Amino acid sequence: MPLSYVPGTEDAVPGQADFNYLTCAANARQLARTKSLKKGCVMRRRDFLATGMGAGVAALGGCASTVSPAAEFGRDDLVRPIGAPMEPIRSSMDRVTRTIVGLRPFRKPGPRLEAVKVGTKDVVHNYGHGGGGVSLSWGVAELAASLAKDFGRPRITVLGSGAIGLSTALVLQQSGAEVTICAKEFPPYTTSNVAGAMWHPVTLFEGDRVSPGTLKMLDLASRIAFNRFIRFANDPGYGVYWIRQYSISETPMNTSHEYVGGDALYPGLVRNRPGGPFGFAYYDAYYTLMIDPDIYLRTLVNDFLGAGGRMQEMTFESEGDLERLPDTTIVNCMGLGSGKVFGDEEIIPARGQLSFLLPQREIEYGYAGGTEEYGLLYSFPRKTGILLGGSVGKGDWDLNPRADEVKRMVDGHAWLASRINAKA
Repeated sequence: MPLSYVPGTEDAVPGQADFNYLTCAANARQLARTKSLKKGCVMRRRDFLATGMGAGVAALGGCASTVSPAAEFGRDDLVRPIGAPMEPIRSSMDRVTRTIVGLRPFRKPGPRLEAVKVGTKDVVHNYGHGGGGVSLSWGVAELAASLAKDFGRPRITVLGSGAIGLSTALVLQQSGAEVTICAKEFPPYTTSNVAGAMWHPVTLFEGDRVSPGTLKMLDLASRIAFNRFIRFANDPGYGVYWIRQYSISETPMNTSHEYVGGDALYPGLVRNRPGGPFGFAYYDAYYTLMIDPDIYLRTLVNDFLGAGGRMQEMTFESEGDLERLPDTTIVNCMGLGSGKVFGDEEIIPARGQLSFLLPQREIEYGYAGGTEEYGLLYSFPRKTGILLGGSVGKGDWDLNPRADEVKRMVDGHAWLASRINAKA
């Protein structure tokens, strides 16, 4: 699930989107609705690349954004200025409505995006996006769809129905393919449904394991994805809207590298400013998109089915199970389940626990940072409630909520709220 972090504290490689949450704690931190496409219409490769979905693929050697995020935001007055006063979150146990747990599909070398032969099937792998699955979804979907279309077949099966699986299926539909999604679970029961889903790709890899090619792919995917998501902004049907976001720290932030995808994707960005919110010494701030997964994924399912897509419940235990599928071209977006099915020992769970408070109309900001007493804390506003987070556990498979984590987060965010007007 995409969870916020303190950007600018990375010290590994240029363009790095990974972040060590333990270090943070220690340092104290409208895409239009899909229209029905005529079945059997197959788009040639050159036509595919000429469309909006193929443009990013063609620009792999150097993609420049054609949408100005700052200009888009300039037409929107639903978020207060970066420097405007902040109302406090009312964080208390009697306001907690639910607690959920999700397992991010984390790969140490970063996401896997490649085409391989598996038995008689041509498989495009598109998984292992850690905490950036929702954020990156439209970008990696376009890249994976391009690989799948190269096989030249009119019918394609997508494995997995989270944000990446649904986005990939929709992009393939838009290119003229007939698509079936096969999955064990469908929304609202996917990992993407328990994502934090503030737009900012994070927890993507370990700095000493990622390749320059993967970093380049992630930057491109981020630009494609953001320019897709921005078209949904403030559309209640998709549950996507603008917020202002703060990253807070007691120590200076590293500004030697741009944010993943480039600083231009973060309207209003200011970095390493003194006198942060809640009495912290330093802060970064920018506008970004908040995505409510339950609303968003439900709409994507309706878009997919409305365009003639098919969804089939199916479980896969090994590569051999792919032979049961009638289609020869497969796009694998199963996330964490890919480890078992395809024997990928690099992918592990990165556990995250979220609690939700009753909604507050006046809260239109999010934040993330590390504290000495309460560890990592982050919060994002949704129309359905205030999200409280602050946990990551690599290698932890436990899906049971932990009461001590709930209390730590509720108490920690209450402490921050009490310091909302404190000076550093």
